Amino acid sequence: MKTGSAIIRKCEAKDLTQLTQFALKTFKDTFEKDNDPKDFNAYIEKAITEEKLGQEIANEGSDFYFLELEGQVIGYIKLNFTPFQSDINDPKSIELERAYVDMDFHGQGYGKMLFDFIVQQAKSHQVEYIWLGVWERNAKAIAFYKQLGFYKFAEHPFKLGTDKQKDHLMRCDLPLS
Repeated sequence: MKTGSAIIRKCEAKDLTQLTQFALKTFKDTFEKDNDPKDFNAYIEKAITEEKLGQEIANEGSDFYFLELEGQVIGYIKLNFTPFQSDINDPKSIELERAYVDMDFHGQGYGKMLFDFIVQQAKSHQVEYIWLGVWERNAKAIAFYKQLGFYKFAEHPFKLGTDKQKDHLMRCDLPLS
């Protein structure tokens, strides 16, 4: 694991341009090749813009965090609290809406570092579980989440342009302490 000099810090409004560029890059790297270009472009033109992310970063019920290594952003997450979650809205939970690590840094322990941070956040908010939605065709992410203790508990639709896709809803129960 090469996580020694990496830090996690909360994103602020001044980080909006960098957040938008990194979110766009990682979303493209992860999903562009597996989707119809027309649907993919229609989605990102609405969902990953400075205006949209600016609204999200200003939302008191959501927190964005950068994972930085030697001053370079190599990952980010978005956490949602009730009543601002995208689906479940259980006050005993925290939603991990987005979690991305730059592909050049996969397999080096940074995803686990982010997860450990999310668990800390969940415990500080005194919630019982973390949940997320993951595309049913994203086998690599599903395997990673299962390794961390997540299990599938439901499904929900996700619309990418005109393509109606399916996300697995997964949750990780936190130990009561």
